[in-house]
Amino acid sequence: MKKYLMAATAAVALAAADVEAAPRYSDVNVMQWNLHIAIDMNFRFNLKAQADVILQHNPDVVVLNEVDKNCPRTGYVDMTQNLAILTGMCFSQFAGCRILPPDGLYGNAILSRYRMELVGSWLIPALIEETRGMTLVKIHAPNPFLVALTHLNHRTTPEANAARIQAVTKIAELIEKNNPGKLPVILTGDFNCYPGSDPVNKLAALGWTLEKPVPSFPSKKPDIMIDHLYRQTADNRVEVLDRIGIDEKIASDHIPVINKVRIYRNSKRK
Repeated sequence: MKKYLMAATAAVALAAADVEAAPRYSDVNVMQWNLHIAIDMNFRFNLKAQADVILQHNPDVVVLNEVDKNCPRTGYVDMTQNLAILTGMCFSQFAGCRILPPDGLYGNAILSRYRMELVGSWLIPALIEETRGMTLVKIHAPNPFLVALTHLNHRTTPEANAARIQAVTKIAELIEKNNPGKLPVILTGDFNCYPGSDPVNKLAALGWTLEKPVPSFPSKKPDIMIDHLYRQTADNRVEVLDRIGIDEKIASDHIPVINKVRIYRNSKRK
């Protein structure tokens, strides 16, 4: 009995030491990028060029839209695995949301220098002719946090707009339901909707703040702001210090955006 008590005491002491060792805040660079399935502006499959851009900017976490796995159109390449190898980012997660025959998948992916844990990946409301998804991962940075990644439809019809509103509503619900530890969260991806649009306003009503919109499309002359990053309005453990568009005109039809994020252990006011 004494041995078990000593073990329990040691476990509590180690847990307390971990909490004490966590810094007041930690800075994380999160790159987000719609890869256009690695087809560059010269109409070539060029995953190596995209890996080189990632390496040049040395982010801690990379969130990616329009990623293929085992698809004929991109040479049956596992883009996520290949990017992880090319960039030396040890942890990767692909989430397919659409099947491309015969055995291919299309979806979103996350790379990380920190240990990463999949919380879940779900289909979300979409137009009847397509499927869309949202992926939620835990990033084990010095101050751990969650990253939610999605990609909404690009159509301009009233039905498409309604689908985006339903999608962001479901995304907010899924994050709330699957974050029992109430970790800090950032929500990011290609939302295909402008600041002030109905889906953006819906997220605001659900308690999400849109951070500094950045023009990211088209890559040759970016003037459209659709690649967004949100934080929960009531949670001041997340501070977005800046969002910077990278001048990269060739590697994809979107430019990458660097998000400089500060994650506080408790509150940035403490």
